[in-house]
Amino acid sequence: MTQITTLIPAYKKEYLGELFLALRRQSFQDFKVILSDDSPGGVITDMLRNGHWGKLTSELNITVVRGPQNARRNHEQLLDLWAGQTPLVHFNLDDDVIYPEFYKTHVAAHLAAPCCATVSQRWLSHDDGVPAWTLPLPDFVQECNGHVIQPTTEELFDSTVGTCQNWLGELSNMVFSAEGAALYPRPPADDLSYYGLLDIGALLHASRQLPVTFIREYLGVFRQNDQQTTQQATVSHGGRVGFLAWIAYALAAWRDGHISPETAVRAIGIATQRVVHHFSEDPVVAEYFHILDTQAGSLDQLYLAFKGFWLRLLASNPGTAPAAPATTPQAPQPELAGTPT
Repeated sequence: MTQITTLIPAYKKEYLGELFLALRRQSFQDFKVILSDDSPGGVITDMLRNGHWGKLTSELNITVVRGPQNARRNHEQLLDLWAGQTPLVHFNLDDDVIYPEFYKTHVAAHLAAPCCATVSQRWLSHDDGVPAWTLPLPDFVQECNGHVIQPTTEELFDSTVGTCQNWLGELSNMVFSAEGAALYPRPPADDLSYYGLLDIGALLHASRQLPVTFIREYLGVFRQNDQQTTQQATVSHGGRVGFLAWIAYALAAWRDGHISPETAVRAIGIATQRVVHHFSEDPVVAEYFHILDTQAGSLDQLYLAFKGFWLRLLASNPGTAPAAPATTPQAPQPELAGTPT
């Protein structure tokens, strides 16, 4: 049985050659690839069909499907296509690169201890992909002498939700177990959840049932470039959701008993300062400011008021709206498939 499925939500063609090279150079080769092409006009599919990347793709076990033309839905479609077919699953975003020992190290960590996901350290780079800097780790990780650590639920939530910081990283440096991926959060219909940020939200939600394993080894590069959602104009639906998600997480984590009321209040303050900085003139977010002005005296009241605002905000856009009732949707048909490795 194949061990890993690599899911590539593809939009940017410029960096795919480096991504495919990184996959071909993996020391652990027991994986298959599903690429969902969200590029304008399906240009990536055309390039693959025409052999643009040569052996880098022809020798990969790769299936290509048409994307839904929405970044968030693209991730969800890929998970649905994977459907638990392999014990492990990895999102490799189209501008990130993993190092040759990435899969070998992550598979070993999964075999060593059950978890929802393994997360390795990653370098950050500019557009050239050259490792240039990294993000600081929390004290409890810095003080640990081990190569692998499984934070407690309290440590995980305090160091992320409590500070509104994602020190763990992006989807590209995470490998989920089938059990962990099954918990991947989808848009909520009736309450706050850990939906909102695709990477840290998935870890927070899954970590409530299975631990997260953190690998203290740099095994990939997260590339910073102008085409990323986080680098584009924040006054957009995606920008609002990304910044306000930390407030949803603080309230949900307080509700679930993962952070204290004091930590929740502090986290909401940190997140709100960022929202004010980016959205002070945004009429959509003005409703949140009004809620905070009128309900900040009670976390219970703030929770209820914010919940209504958050659910309306998510429902207002097709990319974040809850799924319609199941009607056995037609699975996307493969555009092309390569030969197994």
